[in-house]
Formats: sequence, C-alpha cells, structure tokens
Amino acid sequence: MWKMRKSKMYIFVVSILVLVFLQLWCSSVTFHHPYVGIYISLNNQEQWEVVESHPESASAKLGIAVGDIVKLIDGLPPEESQFVVKWGAIEQADTLLISKNGLDSEYRVESSTTIYDMIPLVEEFVCLFLAGILLLKLRRSQSARLLAAVFLTMAVIYMSLGASIRGDLVGKLLIANFMTILPVVFLHFIVVFFIEKGEVQLSTRFIKYLYAILLAGVMLRVLYFFPSMQKLYRLDGSITLGVFIIGFLINISVIAFMYFKVRKQHSYLSSIVKSVCFSLFISIFPIICLSFLPKIFLGIWVIDGIYTSWIIMLFPISFIYLIASNQLYDIGLVVRRFLFAGLMAIIPVSLFTGAYAFLFSNEVNEKQILFVFIGSTILVSLLLYAAEYWTTRLEPFLFPKKHVLQQALKKISKSLGAISTLRELKDIILVDIVNTMQVSGGAIVFLHRDEIEIITQGEIDDVEIEQLVKGSTLLNHPDYTSIEMSGHEAYTGYLIMTRKKTNTFISKEEKQWLELITSYLEISLENVHLIRKLTVNLQQFAAQLPNEGVAQDIQWFRKVMFELQEEERIRIATDLHDTTMQDLFFLKRRISSIADNGTLTKTDQDQLNNMNNFVDMINASLRQSCFELNPHLLREVGLIQTLQMYIEKEAYTTSFELSIEISPASSIESRDLQTKRHIFRIVQELLNNAKKHSQAERVRFVVEEANEQFYLHYEDDGVGFNELNEGVQKEIGASGMGIEQIKSRVIHMDGKMDLNTLKGKGMTFKMWIPVEEVSSV
Repeated sequence: MWKMRKSKMYIFVVSILVLVFLQLWCSSVTFHHPYVGIYISLNNQEQWEVVESHPESASAKLGIAVGDIVKLIDGLPPEESQFVVKWGAIEQADTLLISKNGLDSEYRVESSTTIYDMIPLVEEFVCLFLAGILLLKLRRSQSARLLAAVFLTMAVIYMSLGASIRGDLVGKLLIANFMTILPVVFLHFIVVFFIEKGEVQLSTRFIKYLYAILLAGVMLRVLYFFPSMQKLYRLDGSITLGVFIIGFLINISVIAFMYFKVRKQHSYLSSIVKSVCFSLFISIFPIICLSFLPKIFLGIWVIDGIYTSWIIMLFPISFIYLIASNQLYDIGLVVRRFLFAGLMAIIPVSLFTGAYAFLFSNEVNEKQILFVFIGSTILVSLLLYAAEYWTTRLEPFLFPKKHVLQQALKKISKSLGAISTLRELKDIILVDIVNTMQVSGGAIVFLHRDEIEIITQGEIDDVEIEQLVKGSTLLNHPDYTSIEMSGHEAYTGYLIMTRKKTNTFISKEEKQWLELITSYLEISLENVHLIRKLTVNLQQFAAQLPNEGVAQDIQWFRKVMFELQEEERIRIATDLHDTTMQDLFFLKRRISSIADNGTLTKTDQDQLNNMNNFVDMINASLRQSCFELNPHLLREVGLIQTLQMYIEKEAYTTSFELSIEISPASSIESRDLQTKRHIFRIVQELLNNAKKHSQAERVRFVVEEANEQFYLHYEDDGVGFNELNEGVQKEIGASGMGIEQIKSRVIHMDGKMDLNTLKGKGMTFKMWIPVEEVSSV
C-alpha cells in the first residue's frame, strides 16, 4: 500500500514537472517571438506569394497583404526557412524583404503581445483552477477525476496554442495530440458519469481501444521531425480538426442515445440527460458551426476559434454542477421559456430593424442589418426571459407600494400561526394591517347568533360599527371598506378599514390585498374559534376528572390547565404594570408640572388637580386589577393575611355587607404557594359571583382549621340558583370558570366540597382540604 502511494506521488511530481517545463517552453516561444501570421506558396512565376495574412498578426500591422511577394526571410531565401518548408508559413522571423507592385521593401517584425496570446493563457489558468478544485474537493468520484483530466487536456491545448501558431514543433505536437485526445477523454467521462449518476449499464471496454488508436496517432506524429514528410503533416491540421469533430459527434451520439432512452421517464437521470443536452448545444454549436466547419470546407473562420473556444468551456463546467449537486433545474422549462421569449422578441425587433434599414438605407449594408436584427433579438429575448428575476429584484424601486404590501403579507402570514386569542389577533395582525394601509383605524368583527365581538385598532367608532353590523348596512357604507369573511356556522366575520389618514379611499390594489389577507384570516379566525371552544370543553373535562386516588395517571392534565391560566394572568398583570400604569405615572407628572405653573388661573389649576385625582383613581383601579390577576402578597405575607386584606378592601366597594371570620389557621401557611393560590382563586370566584349574580344583602366567609383540615365556608342570602341548571353554573364568575372550576381546584387539592342552593334561598358553600397532605400542583 505504501509503495503504491509512493509510486503515485512520484508520477504526480513528474507530471507537475513536465507540465511546468512545457508551460515555460510554450510561454518562452509565445512571448519572445512575434506572431507573423503569413502563409506563402509558389506562384506560376516560381515566386513566393503571400496567400494568407491573419488580421490579428504582426504582418497585418505592417501592411503586408495577400499577393505580395516574399523575397528574403532574415536575409535568406524563403525555401531555406524551416517554417516555410514544414508549414508553408513565415514565423519567428525578424526581418522580411517584401516586393509590392515591383517595389522592394524591408520590414522589421517587432515582438509584441496580442490578444491571441492573452486569451488562451487566461483560458488555460481557468481550466487548471477547475481541475484543481475537482481533484481537491471531489477526488473520490471517478467521474470527477475524469472531468479533471478533461480540463487538464483543455489547459494543455490552450497552453500550446501560442507556440503552435508560431510554428514551434513542440507546440504543434502538443495541440495536435491533445486535440485528438480531448474527445476520447470526454467520452470516457460521459460514460462513467452516466453510470455513477443514473446507475445504468454502459460498457467501457471500447474506451481502451480508442486510447490505443490515439497512442498510434501520437507515434505517427514523430514524422514531424522528417522534412521529407512535409506534405503529410501539412494535412495534419485538417485531420486533427476532423478527428475532433468526429470524436464529439460520437459524444453527442452517446448523449442522444441516453436522451431517447430516458426522455419519457420522470426520473433524476432524465433531468440530468436533459441538462447535459442543453449545455452541450449551447457550448458546442458556436465553435463547430462558426469556426471548424467553415475552416474545413471554406478555408476561412466565420468567427475565430480563439473567441468561440470560450463558449465550449460551458459544457464541461456544467458537469461540475451536475456532479456536486443533487438539485437540478427543469431544463425543458428553461428552454420553453427562452423560446417563447424569442418569439415575443421577433415582432418588435423586426419592426425596429425594418425602420433602421429604411431610415439609413444609404449608410448600412446587409451585414450591419443582420447584426442589428440578431443582436437585438438575443438581447430582447434575454431581457424577457430574465424579466421575472430583475422585476423581483428591482420591485422596491419599480413598484414600491406592491413591495410594501407583499412584505406585509409575508410578515402577517408568518404571524398567523402564533395566534390563539383575540388579543393576539389584535396585537399581531390588526396593528400591522392598519399600519400598512395607513388608515385611521380598523376592526375585526365576529357576528354570533346572540352577540357581537369587536376588536379595534386606531381611531374607529366601535359603537357605530356594531350598529352597522346589526343593521346589515356595513358593506355599503361610504366611510368604511368592509370585507365579509366566509360564513361559519357559529359566526360571520368582517374585516373593516376606515379611510386613509389623508381622507382618501383605499385603492383597488390595496383592496385586493385586503381580500387576500382575509383569505388568510379566515383560517386563523377558525383556529381561534376552535381554540376557544376547545378551552371550554377542556375546562369542563378538568372539572369532571375524578380525584387523584382514582385517576392518578390523568392528574397532570388538571395541573397543566391551572398552570396555563396562572401564566396568562401573570402576563396580563405584567403588561398592565409595565405599560399602562407607567404611562399613567408619566401623565400625572406632566399634569402636575403644568398645574404648578404660576401663570394659570385658579379654575385651570382646579381642573388639572381634578384630572390628577382621576388619574390616581384609574391607577388605583389598575393596581387592584393587577393584584387580582397576580396576588403577590401570598408570597410576602401568606394566605390568611392576604385573604383578610382582600375582603376588607372589597367591603368598601360592594353593595352588600361583606365580612370574613378567621380562626387560627397557621398550618396552611406551611403549604406550597400553588395551594394557597388555589384557595385565593376560590375565594375570588365566590366573591365575584356574589357581586354579579347573588343580589345578596349579606355575604360572609369563614376560615378555620380543625382535625388537620383546612376549612372554608361561604354563605349569602341572595337569590341563589337551581343547582341542576348547568348553563347557570357555567356562567358563574367574572372569569367564566364557574362552579366547575371551583370543583376542579378542590379535587386537585385532594379536598371535598359541599354546595347547597335553591332559587330564592341563597347559597352555602363548604370546602375541606387536608392540611398535612395537600397536593402540590
């Protein structure tokens, strides 16, 4: 194993050294000798006549043209130049004696770097870079290694191009051999690639025979060293181009075979083959049709191969993506879209080209008109094809309003999944809609069979909205934009917007956006409705759960229900304290600072002081609400003292006589905080029931401990209710928990309760909880 690795390393080092030597040799020839670019042959007068002069060569810059007579090359007759003998070309010459129209002129050829020298050099380094990436990142893949060999072959071709056109023997050998090797290496890669990606069965045995033929061709090119075989190897250029074209025709045949084999399949291999066909056509068509075929049959380049050779690199580069990625684009869709864009472009481009030809008929020729037509068609097709991309990218500048609406839609749609209550619907969704539309206010209305629920944001009259909904005149009202949501069996929903802050109506585009938002909201409102309905059912279920001894395995459910309720109360209390109460505090300070201004009249100062007192009343009411939501005194002073303070404070505001009798009950203070919170909630629920429903004149609480039991007694002389009336039980209490919630709390604490009531006879409630073994929530 170690010997094999050492031998591979040796081969690798030798290959690098050979590549570096060839690079230095070819670069030396390229940059030390000018590209003369003259081809000559004997005419009927046995004179060496210029038959071809490359337009990018040094000879073209010197003014040497076809038909000129070459008399001396570096002071010697042309037939003594090795380049004339071998290739019929003048290269690596410093001076030329040229006869023009019978006048002899001596030309000195200066060495200079041209675009013919730089473009192949850049292409070479691109190929070397891609080959290095493949060998470093994907060397475990055989197809990646073969693709790296393809890029290395192309790199050698580009490396030797400058030396080859200057008549250098090494350059000629390199470019001729590697031009014929390239199609075979690429064919080898194609076969292995399809085997790897498509798991198809393709034979690779014939590849070795092709390599053997190539080796024989390399051996035959030794004839380059024998001047007597000049007629044979002068034809080698055309033979090399022919072999290159035939080789790639074979490659195309293999790809076509795979295409017809899988074209009707909807598989990963089918997508790969279509991608290969598309990239092959794009990269091979220009160099074959515009460079090689005209050179073979007409002896001229339509477009010089040095330019079209850039395009051929797209084909092997596309395979890097196919090897490294499992995600493919639908090439069929891409082609159809581009063809459709081209068809759309033909009509306006034809009109434009016709107008151009008509207006400038005396100044343009057919080539210019053809160039304008083809170039414009390609440009317009590309613009139409990419229209979706650049309009999306430039949308904030081209269509700012549409962009704002789309961004708001994305934000709202992402937030819809987190909505479970009407409060969240207002805070998360309605606020964004109102801000996006720049309206004065907005509302979402739920029209139930027997009631109307309205959540509002901004400046909108909810009383007027309620009247319009009840009167069925909302949808036609001129001051509101109203969209009815799909009716539900339990409710009908409406999204309502006022006019804009500029007192203008909502535009048609914005109304379409609102209708789209409404379709999203319908699902969210349905979820809120189902959550509320499910919450009621869960509360009933929690109240009906048996005691802990009977159903220990489902006690967790009751615990979770209570924890969720307490978390929500604490959150609301915290929000009130951190927002509204803080705002009231700063409002009071502001009013006080104005009231202290000595320039105010006594009447104004009295009004400001009254406003301050009113703010204090609101603050006190909010503080009491926060305490009821989050009774923090339970932790600070304990249950008994908290109950006493709570009842005494409530006694000042109730319409009935309220009292509490507390006997020594110190043991309950050693219980956990959750147990004390349950007891406080029960007292709170009973008192709320008395204030809302009892119509009592006297309400009394009794708290005591006896026989290791905590005892709570409640009684009133109110109207009472029928204990069997389930609907009344569900409605008892401001929080909607009712007697079922009280019962659920008692059961959770492993206690017992007794409820006695009759319509018109008041109500008595008793509860016992074991002091020593109270359940922890």
